[in-house]
Amino acid sequence: MTSTTTVDTMPRDPRFLDPAWSANRYFRSLRGTYLTAAHLADRTAEVLPLPPADRRAAQFLIRLAVDALAPPNLLPANPAALRKAVRTRGQSLFRGAAHLLADLRHNRGLPSLVDRQAFTVGRDLATTPGRVVFRNRLMELIQYEPRTTSVHSVPLLCCPPWVNKFYIADLTPGRSVVRWAVDHGHTVFMISYRNPDASQRHVGYDHYVRDSLLPALAAVRDITGAEEVNLFGACLGGLIALMLAAWLDDDHRPRVRSVTALNTLADFADITALTRTGATGWLLRGPGLRLVEALTSARGVLDGQALEAFFRLLRPDELIWSRLRAGWLMGETAPAYDVLYWNCDTVHVPHRAQQYLLRNLLLDNAFARGTAELAGRRLRLDRVTQDLFVVAAHDDHLVPWTSAYRTVRLFPGDVRFHLASGGHIAAVVAPPDSGASYRTGGPDDVDEPHAWLAGTTEYHDTWWRAWARWLADRAGPQRTPPPLGSDRHPATDPAPGSYVLT
Repeated sequence: MTSTTTVDTMPRDPRFLDPAWSANRYFRSLRGTYLTAAHLADRTAEVLPLPPADRRAAQFLIRLAVDALAPPNLLPANPAALRKAVRTRGQSLFRGAAHLLADLRHNRGLPSLVDRQAFTVGRDLATTPGRVVFRNRLMELIQYEPRTTSVHSVPLLCCPPWVNKFYIADLTPGRSVVRWAVDHGHTVFMISYRNPDASQRHVGYDHYVRDSLLPALAAVRDITGAEEVNLFGACLGGLIALMLAAWLDDDHRPRVRSVTALNTLADFADITALTRTGATGWLLRGPGLRLVEALTSARGVLDGQALEAFFRLLRPDELIWSRLRAGWLMGETAPAYDVLYWNCDTVHVPHRAQQYLLRNLLLDNAFARGTAELAGRRLRLDRVTQDLFVVAAHDDHLVPWTSAYRTVRLFPGDVRFHLASGGHIAAVVAPPDSGASYRTGGPDDVDEPHAWLAGTTEYHDTWWRAWARWLADRAGPQRTPPPLGSDRHPATDPAPGSYVLT
Protein backbone atom coordinates (compact mmCIF):
# COMPACT_ATOMS: atom_id res chain seq x y z
CA MET A 1 0.00 0.00 0.00
CA THR A 2 2.79 2.42 0.85
CA SER A 3 4.50 1.83 -2.48
CA THR A 4 1.34 2.40 -4.54
CA THR A 5 0.43 5.57 -2.68
CA THR A 6 3.93 7.00 -3.10
CA VAL A 7 4.02 6.25 -6.81
CA ASP A 8 0.59 7.70 -7.48
CA THR A 9 1.31 10.94 -5.65
CA MET A 10 4.70 11.58 -7.28
CA PRO A 11 5.05 13.71 -10.42
CA ARG A 12 5.20 11.83 -13.74
CA ASP A 13 8.78 10.61 -14.15
CA PRO A 14 10.07 10.60 -17.77
CA ARG A 15 12.22 7.55 -17.01
CA PHE A 16 9.06 5.46 -16.55
CA LEU A 17 6.97 6.42 -19.58
CA ASP A 18 7.20 3.01 -21.25
CA PRO A 19 3.75 1.32 -20.99
CA ALA A 20 5.33 -1.75 -19.38
CA TRP A 21 5.98 0.21 -16.19
CA SER A 22 2.21 0.36 -15.67
CA ALA A 23 0.92 -2.71 -17.50
CA ASN A 24 3.39 -5.34 -16.31
CA ARG A 25 3.17 -6.47 -12.68
CA TYR A 26 6.95 -7.06 -12.38
CA PHE A 27 7.93 -3.67 -13.74
CA ARG A 28 5.14 -1.90 -11.86
CA SER A 29 6.38 -3.39 -8.57
CA LEU A 30 9.99 -2.52 -9.44
CA ARG A 31 9.04 1.06 -10.18
CA GLY A 32 7.09 1.42 -6.95
CA THR A 33 9.87 -0.05 -4.82
CA TYR A 34 12.48 2.23 -6.40
CA LEU A 35 10.45 5.44 -6.13
CA THR A 36 9.59 4.70 -2.52
CA ALA A 37 13.24 4.01 -1.68
CA ALA A 38 14.32 7.17 -3.50
CA HIS A 39 11.79 9.22 -1.58
CA LEU A 40 12.98 7.76 1.73
CA ALA A 41 16.62 8.41 0.81
CA ASP A 42 15.83 12.06 0.09
CA ARG A 43 13.97 12.45 3.38
CA THR A 44 16.80 10.77 5.29
CA ALA A 45 19.38 13.06 3.70
CA GLU A 46 17.35 16.09 4.78
CA VAL A 47 17.53 15.17 8.47
CA LEU A 48 21.11 13.90 8.72
CA PRO A 49 22.75 15.22 11.94
CA LEU A 50 25.40 17.19 10.06
CA PRO A 51 26.35 20.84 9.67
CA PRO A 52 24.33 22.47 6.84
CA ALA A 53 27.21 22.47 4.33
CA ASP A 54 28.02 18.81 4.97
CA ARG A 55 24.33 17.90 4.81
CA ARG A 56 24.03 19.53 1.40
CA ALA A 57 27.10 17.61 0.20
CA ALA A 58 25.56 14.37 1.47
CA GLN A 59 22.26 15.16 -0.26
CA PHE A 60 24.08 15.76 -3.55
CA LEU A 61 26.00 12.47 -3.34
CA ILE A 62 22.95 10.48 -2.22
CA ARG A 63 20.91 11.87 -5.11
CA LEU A 64 23.67 10.89 -7.57
CA ALA A 65 23.69 7.35 -6.17
CA VAL A 66 19.88 7.09 -6.23
CA ASP A 67 19.73 8.30 -9.84
CA ALA A 68 22.48 5.87 -10.85
CA LEU A 69 20.54 2.92 -9.39
CA ALA A 70 17.28 3.73 -11.20
CA PRO A 71 15.89 0.51 -12.74
CA PRO A 72 15.87 1.85 -16.34
CA ASN A 73 19.69 2.14 -16.09
CA LEU A 74 19.98 -1.65 -15.63
CA LEU A 75 19.42 -4.07 -18.50
CA PRO A 76 17.23 -6.62 -16.65
CA ALA A 77 15.00 -3.78 -15.47
CA ASN A 78 14.66 -1.84 -18.74
CA PRO A 79 11.65 -3.11 -20.73
CA ALA A 80 12.48 -1.13 -23.87
CA ALA A 81 16.05 -2.49 -23.98
CA LEU A 82 14.83 -6.05 -23.40
CA ARG A 83 12.25 -5.80 -26.19
CA LYS A 84 14.86 -4.43 -28.59
CA ALA A 85 17.29 -7.21 -27.69
CA VAL A 86 14.63 -9.79 -28.58
CA ARG A 87 13.61 -7.95 -31.76
CA THR A 88 17.22 -7.66 -33.01
CA ARG A 89 18.17 -11.18 -31.86
CA GLY A 90 20.80 -9.78 -29.52
CA GLN A 91 22.45 -7.43 -32.01
CA SER A 92 21.53 -4.37 -29.94
CA LEU A 93 23.34 -5.92 -26.96
CA PHE A 94 26.49 -6.52 -29.01
CA ARG A 95 26.41 -2.92 -30.27
CA GLY A 96 25.82 -1.65 -26.73
CA ALA A 97 28.76 -3.67 -25.43
CA ALA A 98 30.95 -2.21 -28.17
CA HIS A 99 29.86 1.31 -27.20
CA LEU A 100 30.61 0.54 -23.53
CA LEU A 101 34.12 -0.72 -24.32
CA ALA A 102 34.83 2.28 -26.55
CA ASP A 103 33.67 4.68 -23.84
CA LEU A 104 35.83 2.91 -21.25
CA ARG A 105 38.84 3.32 -23.52
CA HIS A 106 38.28 6.78 -24.96
CA ASN A 107 35.72 8.62 -22.80
CA ARG A 108 36.80 7.76 -19.23
CA GLY A 109 33.83 5.48 -18.77
CA LEU A 110 31.15 8.09 -19.46
CA PRO A 111 28.59 7.31 -22.18
CA SER A 112 29.26 9.29 -25.34
CA LEU A 113 27.02 12.26 -26.01
CA VAL A 114 27.89 12.59 -29.69
CA ASP A 115 29.27 10.65 -32.65
CA ARG A 116 32.85 11.95 -32.74
CA GLN A 117 33.38 10.63 -36.26
CA ALA A 118 30.60 12.74 -37.75
CA PHE A 119 32.46 16.06 -37.91
CA THR A 120 35.86 17.45 -38.76
CA VAL A 121 36.84 20.94 -37.59
CA GLY A 122 37.74 23.01 -40.64
CA ARG A 123 35.64 20.86 -42.97
CA ASP A 124 32.20 20.70 -41.31
CA LEU A 125 32.68 23.17 -38.44
CA ALA A 126 34.57 26.50 -38.27
CA THR A 127 34.44 26.92 -42.04
CA THR A 128 34.31 30.71 -42.49
CA PRO A 129 37.29 31.57 -44.74
CA GLY A 130 40.16 33.49 -43.18
CA ARG A 131 43.84 33.44 -42.31
CA VAL A 132 45.99 33.32 -39.19
CA VAL A 133 47.72 36.70 -38.96
CA PHE A 134 49.43 36.36 -35.57
CA ARG A 135 50.56 33.53 -33.33
CA ASN A 136 52.31 33.27 -29.98
CA ARG A 137 52.62 30.56 -27.33
CA LEU A 138 49.12 31.34 -26.00
CA MET A 139 46.91 32.06 -28.98
CA GLU A 140 46.43 32.49 -32.72
CA LEU A 141 44.65 35.48 -34.24
CA ILE A 142 42.43 34.79 -37.24
CA GLN A 143 41.32 37.49 -39.68
CA TYR A 144 38.28 36.53 -41.75
CA GLU A 145 37.94 37.32 -45.43
CA PRO A 146 35.48 40.10 -46.31
CA ARG A 147 32.24 39.11 -48.04
CA THR A 148 31.03 42.63 -48.87
CA THR A 149 32.47 45.30 -51.18
CA SER A 150 32.81 47.74 -48.29
CA VAL A 151 33.15 47.31 -44.53
CA HIS A 152 32.72 49.37 -41.38
CA SER A 153 35.85 51.21 -40.32
CA VAL A 154 35.78 49.93 -36.72
CA PRO A 155 36.78 46.21 -36.71
CA LEU A 156 35.36 43.51 -34.45
CA LEU A 157 37.61 41.40 -32.21
CA CYS A 158 36.05 38.21 -30.81
CA CYS A 159 37.23 36.94 -27.41
CA PRO A 160 36.18 33.31 -26.89
CA PRO A 161 36.11 31.56 -23.52
CA TRP A 162 39.47 29.93 -22.85
CA VAL A 163 37.80 26.87 -21.31
CA ASN A 164 36.22 25.96 -24.67
CA LYS A 165 37.29 26.23 -28.29
CA PHE A 166 36.33 29.31 -30.22
CA TYR A 167 34.21 27.76 -32.95
CA ILE A 168 30.91 27.87 -31.07
CA ALA A 169 30.83 31.34 -32.67
CA ASP A 170 31.57 29.77 -36.09
CA LEU A 171 29.74 26.48 -35.80
CA THR A 172 28.26 25.87 -39.24
CA PRO A 173 27.62 28.36 -42.08
CA GLY A 174 23.96 28.73 -41.13
CA ARG A 175 24.66 29.02 -37.40
CA SER A 176 27.77 31.19 -37.33
CA VAL A 177 27.81 34.53 -35.52
CA VAL A 178 31.16 35.17 -37.21
CA ARG A 179 29.75 34.74 -40.72
CA TRP A 180 26.71 36.83 -39.77
CA ALA A 181 28.99 39.69 -38.73
CA VAL A 182 31.16 39.34 -41.85
CA ASP A 183 28.04 39.33 -44.06
CA HIS A 184 26.95 42.55 -42.33
CA GLY A 185 30.10 44.37 -43.33
CA HIS A 186 32.39 43.94 -40.33
CA THR A 187 36.09 43.13 -40.43
CA VAL A 188 36.18 40.28 -37.94
CA PHE A 189 39.15 38.94 -36.00
CA MET A 190 38.99 35.87 -33.76
CA ILE A 191 41.30 34.73 -30.97
CA SER A 192 41.89 30.97 -30.92
CA TYR A 193 43.59 29.77 -27.73
CA ARG A 194 46.13 26.99 -27.60
CA ASN A 195 45.08 23.96 -25.55
CA PRO A 196 47.47 24.36 -22.60
CA ASP A 197 49.63 21.59 -21.16
CA ALA A 198 51.56 21.29 -17.90
CA SER A 199 54.27 23.65 -19.16
CA GLN A 200 51.67 26.47 -19.06
CA ARG A 201 50.62 25.93 -15.44
CA HIS A 202 51.71 29.53 -14.65
CA VAL A 203 49.31 31.12 -17.19
CA GLY A 204 46.78 33.33 -15.41
CA TYR A 205 44.23 35.99 -16.19
CA ASP A 206 47.01 38.57 -16.49
CA HIS A 207 48.52 36.52 -19.32
CA TYR A 208 45.17 36.35 -21.10
CA VAL A 209 45.12 40.16 -21.05
CA ARG A 210 48.79 41.01 -21.52
CA ASP A 211 49.83 38.17 -23.88
CA SER A 212 46.58 37.63 -25.74
CA LEU A 213 44.19 40.58 -25.93
CA LEU A 214 46.85 43.32 -26.05
CA PRO A 215 48.86 41.69 -28.88
CA ALA A 216 45.59 41.02 -30.70
CA LEU A 217 44.59 44.69 -30.43
CA ALA A 218 48.02 45.74 -31.69
CA ALA A 219 47.75 43.39 -34.69
CA VAL A 220 44.23 44.58 -35.49
CA ARG A 221 45.38 48.19 -35.46
CA ASP A 222 48.42 47.41 -37.62
CA ILE A 223 46.34 45.59 -40.23
CA THR A 224 43.33 47.91 -40.34
CA GLY A 225 44.75 51.24 -39.14
CA ALA A 226 41.75 51.54 -36.81
CA GLU A 227 41.91 53.71 -33.69
CA GLU A 228 38.96 51.88 -32.12
CA VAL A 229 37.89 48.24 -31.88
CA ASN A 230 34.57 46.63 -30.92
CA LEU A 231 34.85 43.59 -28.66
CA PHE A 232 32.63 40.50 -28.66
CA GLY A 233 32.96 37.86 -25.93
CA ALA A 234 31.01 34.80 -24.81
CA CYS A 235 30.96 33.38 -21.26
CA LEU A 236 34.44 33.87 -19.75
CA GLY A 237 35.45 35.54 -23.02
CA GLY A 238 32.88 38.26 -22.30
CA LEU A 239 34.28 38.64 -18.80
CA ILE A 240 37.83 38.97 -20.15
CA ALA A 241 36.61 41.63 -22.60
CA LEU A 242 35.04 43.61 -19.76
CA MET A 243 38.17 43.16 -17.65
CA LEU A 244 40.29 44.47 -20.53
CA ALA A 245 38.11 47.57 -20.79
CA ALA A 246 38.56 48.11 -17.03
CA TRP A 247 42.32 47.51 -17.30
CA LEU A 248 43.21 49.79 -20.22
CA ASP A 249 44.26 53.37 -19.57
CA ASP A 250 42.86 56.33 -21.46
CA ASP A 251 45.91 56.65 -23.72
CA HIS A 252 45.82 53.12 -25.11
CA ARG A 253 45.36 52.80 -28.86
CA PRO A 254 43.31 51.30 -30.29
CA ARG A 255 40.75 51.93 -27.61
CA VAL A 256 37.68 49.80 -27.02
CA ARG A 257 34.61 51.30 -28.72
CA SER A 258 31.96 48.87 -27.38
CA VAL A 259 31.64 45.47 -25.72
CA THR A 260 29.19 42.67 -26.49
CA ALA A 261 28.95 40.16 -23.62
CA LEU A 262 27.05 36.92 -24.22
CA ASN A 263 26.11 34.60 -21.32
CA THR A 264 28.62 36.41 -19.14
CA LEU A 265 28.90 36.84 -15.38
CA ALA A 266 30.61 40.04 -14.26
CA ASP A 267 29.12 40.04 -10.77
CA PHE A 268 29.42 36.65 -9.06
CA ALA A 269 27.43 37.62 -5.94
CA ASP A 270 24.64 35.11 -6.57
CA ILE A 271 27.09 32.31 -7.39
CA THR A 272 29.20 33.19 -4.36
CA ALA A 273 26.10 32.82 -2.20
CA LEU A 274 25.31 29.45 -3.80
CA THR A 275 28.70 28.11 -2.78
CA ARG A 276 27.53 28.60 0.81
CA THR A 277 24.02 27.21 0.39
CA GLY A 278 23.90 25.17 -2.84
CA ALA A 279 24.15 21.41 -3.07
CA THR A 280 27.46 21.56 -4.99
CA GLY A 281 28.95 24.49 -3.08
CA TRP A 282 31.08 22.16 -0.96
CA LEU A 283 33.14 21.43 -4.09
CA LEU A 284 34.24 25.06 -4.23
CA ARG A 285 34.93 25.72 -0.57
CA GLY A 286 37.03 24.23 2.18
CA PRO A 287 38.28 20.66 1.58
CA GLY A 288 36.63 20.49 -1.84
CA LEU A 289 38.48 23.58 -3.08
CA ARG A 290 41.79 22.37 -1.64
CA LEU A 291 41.33 18.99 -3.33
CA VAL A 292 40.63 20.60 -6.73
CA GLU A 293 43.66 22.86 -6.36
CA ALA A 294 45.89 19.95 -5.30
CA LEU A 295 44.85 17.94 -8.34
CA THR A 296 45.40 20.79 -10.79
CA SER A 297 48.69 21.72 -9.11
CA ALA A 298 49.97 18.16 -9.53
CA ARG A 299 49.03 18.06 -13.22
CA GLY A 300 49.58 21.73 -14.01
CA VAL A 301 46.14 21.98 -15.63
CA LEU A 302 42.51 21.22 -14.88
CA ASP A 303 41.77 18.45 -17.35
CA GLY A 304 39.12 19.43 -19.89
CA GLN A 305 37.38 16.05 -19.76
CA ALA A 306 37.21 16.26 -15.97
CA LEU A 307 35.58 19.69 -16.26
CA GLU A 308 33.10 18.31 -18.79
CA ALA A 309 32.29 15.42 -16.43
CA PHE A 310 31.58 17.89 -13.60
CA PHE A 311 29.13 19.86 -15.74
CA ARG A 312 27.44 16.62 -16.79
CA LEU A 313 26.96 15.73 -13.12
CA LEU A 314 24.92 18.91 -12.72
CA ARG A 315 22.32 17.40 -15.10
CA PRO A 316 23.00 13.68 -14.69
CA ASP A 317 19.87 12.08 -16.15
CA GLU A 318 19.95 14.22 -19.27
CA LEU A 319 23.71 14.07 -19.86
CA ILE A 320 24.71 10.69 -18.39
CA TRP A 321 21.97 8.16 -17.65
CA SER A 322 19.78 8.81 -20.69
CA ARG A 323 22.84 8.32 -22.93
CA LEU A 324 23.77 5.15 -20.97
CA ARG A 325 20.32 3.75 -21.64
CA ALA A 326 20.40 4.68 -25.33
CA GLY A 327 24.00 3.76 -26.11
CA TRP A 328 24.88 0.87 -23.80
CA LEU A 329 21.52 -0.82 -23.23
CA MET A 330 19.76 -0.11 -26.54
CA GLY A 331 22.86 -0.15 -28.76
CA GLU A 332 22.01 3.19 -30.40
CA THR A 333 24.76 5.25 -31.98
CA ALA A 334 25.30 8.64 -30.38
CA PRO A 335 23.73 11.47 -32.39
CA ALA A 336 25.67 13.51 -34.94
CA TYR A 337 24.96 16.91 -33.41
CA ASP A 338 27.33 19.81 -34.02
CA VAL A 339 26.70 21.58 -30.70
CA LEU A 340 27.38 18.42 -28.71
CA TYR A 341 30.53 17.79 -30.73
CA TRP A 342 31.81 21.24 -29.79
CA ASN A 343 30.79 20.71 -26.18
CA CYS A 344 32.86 17.50 -26.01
CA ASP A 345 35.86 19.03 -27.80
CA THR A 346 37.39 19.95 -24.46
CA VAL A 347 40.22 22.30 -23.46
CA HIS A 348 42.42 22.16 -20.36
CA VAL A 349 42.55 25.08 -17.92
CA PRO A 350 45.93 26.28 -16.54
CA HIS A 351 46.32 25.84 -12.78
CA ARG A 352 46.92 29.53 -12.06
CA ALA A 353 43.96 30.71 -14.16
CA GLN A 354 41.71 28.18 -12.45
CA GLN A 355 42.87 29.41 -9.03
CA TYR A 356 42.13 33.03 -9.91
CA LEU A 357 38.68 32.14 -11.21
CA LEU A 358 37.68 30.15 -8.14
CA ARG A 359 39.27 32.23 -5.38
CA ASN A 360 39.35 35.82 -6.67
CA LEU A 361 36.31 35.97 -8.93
CA LEU A 362 33.89 33.31 -7.72
CA LEU A 363 34.49 33.23 -3.96
CA ASP A 364 35.64 36.84 -3.40
CA ASN A 365 33.69 38.46 -6.28
CA ALA A 366 36.72 40.74 -6.63
CA PHE A 367 35.89 42.16 -10.08
CA ALA A 368 32.42 43.41 -9.14
CA ARG A 369 33.70 44.71 -5.80
CA GLY A 370 36.43 46.70 -7.55
CA THR A 371 39.32 44.97 -5.77
CA ALA A 372 40.58 42.76 -8.62
CA GLU A 373 44.06 43.32 -10.04
CA LEU A 374 45.75 42.07 -13.18
CA ALA A 375 49.40 42.55 -14.10
CA GLY A 376 49.83 44.99 -11.23
CA ARG A 377 46.92 47.23 -12.20
CA ARG A 378 43.57 47.47 -10.42
CA LEU A 379 40.54 46.88 -12.59
CA ARG A 380 38.47 50.05 -12.37
CA LEU A 381 34.84 49.52 -13.26
CA ASP A 382 34.31 53.25 -13.66
CA ARG A 383 36.57 53.09 -16.73
CA VAL A 384 34.08 50.85 -18.54
CA THR A 385 32.10 53.72 -20.01
CA GLN A 386 31.67 52.00 -23.37
CA ASP A 387 28.27 50.99 -24.68
CA LEU A 388 27.50 47.39 -23.70
CA PHE A 389 25.25 44.87 -25.45
CA VAL A 390 24.50 42.12 -22.94
CA VAL A 391 22.74 38.86 -23.82
CA ALA A 392 21.62 36.25 -21.30
CA ALA A 393 19.83 32.96 -21.91
CA HIS A 394 16.56 32.31 -20.14
CA ASP A 395 17.27 28.61 -19.50
CA ASP A 396 21.00 28.89 -18.86
CA HIS A 397 22.00 26.46 -16.08
CA LEU A 398 25.59 27.76 -15.90
CA VAL A 399 25.04 31.52 -16.02
CA PRO A 400 21.58 32.25 -14.57
CA TRP A 401 20.07 35.21 -16.40
CA THR A 402 19.08 36.85 -13.13
CA SER A 403 22.78 36.89 -12.20
CA ALA A 404 23.86 38.12 -15.62
CA TYR A 405 21.37 40.99 -15.21
CA ARG A 406 23.60 42.43 -12.48
CA THR A 407 25.88 43.70 -15.27
CA VAL A 408 23.31 46.39 -16.04
CA ARG A 409 23.91 48.14 -12.70
CA LEU A 410 27.64 47.44 -12.51
CA PHE A 411 29.00 49.74 -15.23
CA PRO A 412 28.34 53.44 -15.85
CA GLY A 413 27.91 53.23 -19.64
CA ASP A 414 24.85 52.61 -21.79
CA VAL A 415 24.01 48.95 -21.11
CA ARG A 416 21.38 47.19 -23.25
CA PHE A 417 20.20 43.91 -21.73
CA HIS A 418 18.57 41.18 -23.84
CA LEU A 419 17.05 37.97 -22.54
CA ALA A 420 17.20 35.28 -25.24
CA SER A 421 15.30 32.02 -25.39
CA GLY A 422 17.24 28.78 -24.98
CA GLY A 423 20.10 27.61 -22.84
CA HIS A 424 23.79 28.42 -22.46
CA ILE A 425 24.69 27.14 -25.93
CA ALA A 426 21.39 27.25 -27.82
CA ALA A 427 21.16 31.00 -27.29
CA VAL A 428 24.47 31.46 -29.15
CA VAL A 429 23.53 29.48 -32.25
CA ALA A 430 20.17 31.12 -32.85
CA PRO A 431 20.04 32.23 -36.49
CA PRO A 432 17.02 33.81 -38.19
CA ASP A 433 14.05 31.49 -38.73
CA SER A 434 15.23 29.19 -35.91
CA GLY A 435 12.19 29.84 -33.73
CA ALA A 436 14.26 31.89 -31.31
CA SER A 437 12.95 34.89 -29.41
CA TYR A 438 14.25 37.51 -27.01
CA ARG A 439 12.95 40.15 -24.62
CA THR A 440 14.32 43.64 -24.09
CA GLY A 441 13.25 47.20 -23.39
CA GLY A 442 12.46 46.87 -19.70
CA PRO A 443 12.94 49.80 -17.30
CA ASP A 444 16.61 50.70 -16.91
CA ASP A 445 16.33 51.98 -13.34
CA VAL A 446 15.46 48.75 -11.48
CA ASP A 447 17.78 46.39 -9.62
CA GLU A 448 15.41 43.43 -9.48
CA PRO A 449 15.61 41.32 -12.68
CA HIS A 450 12.00 40.14 -12.60
CA ALA A 451 10.81 43.74 -12.27
CA TRP A 452 12.80 44.47 -15.44
CA LEU A 453 11.30 41.40 -17.12
CA ALA A 454 7.75 42.53 -16.37
CA GLY A 455 8.29 45.69 -18.41
CA THR A 456 9.95 44.09 -21.46
CA THR A 457 8.69 43.49 -24.98
CA GLU A 458 9.03 40.06 -26.57
CA TYR A 459 10.37 39.77 -30.13
CA HIS A 460 9.92 36.53 -32.04
CA ASP A 461 13.28 36.74 -33.73
CA THR A 462 16.92 36.10 -33.03
CA TRP A 463 18.91 38.60 -30.97
CA TRP A 464 21.40 38.56 -33.85
CA ARG A 465 19.28 41.09 -35.76
CA ALA A 466 19.08 43.51 -32.82
CA TRP A 467 22.83 43.13 -32.30
CA ALA A 468 23.57 43.79 -35.98
CA ARG A 469 21.63 47.08 -35.83
CA TRP A 470 23.24 48.07 -32.52
CA LEU A 471 26.75 47.22 -33.70
CA ALA A 472 26.36 49.04 -37.02
CA ASP A 473 25.71 52.28 -35.12
CA ARG A 474 29.04 51.81 -33.31
CA ALA A 475 31.18 50.52 -36.16
CA GLY A 476 31.96 53.75 -38.00
CA PRO A 477 31.62 54.74 -41.65
CA GLN A 478 32.17 52.42 -44.60
CA ARG A 479 35.59 51.88 -46.17
CA THR A 480 37.37 49.55 -48.57
CA PRO A 481 38.06 46.20 -46.88
CA PRO A 482 41.59 46.06 -45.43
CA PRO A 483 43.97 43.39 -46.74
CA LEU A 484 44.39 40.06 -45.02
CA GLY A 485 47.41 40.62 -42.82
CA SER A 486 50.19 43.18 -43.16
CA ASP A 487 53.96 43.28 -43.50
CA ARG A 488 54.34 42.99 -39.73
CA HIS A 489 51.52 40.46 -39.38
CA PRO A 490 51.49 38.39 -42.58
CA ALA A 491 48.60 36.08 -43.43
CA THR A 492 49.73 32.47 -42.99
CA ASP A 493 47.70 29.33 -42.28
CA PRO A 494 44.08 29.18 -43.42
CA ALA A 495 41.32 29.41 -40.81
CA PRO A 496 40.58 27.82 -38.40
CA GLY A 497 44.33 27.62 -37.74
CA SER A 498 46.27 24.90 -35.96
CA TYR A 499 45.64 25.57 -32.24
CA VAL A 500 41.98 24.63 -32.48
CA LEU A 501 42.98 21.15 -33.65
CA THR A 502 45.03 20.29 -30.54
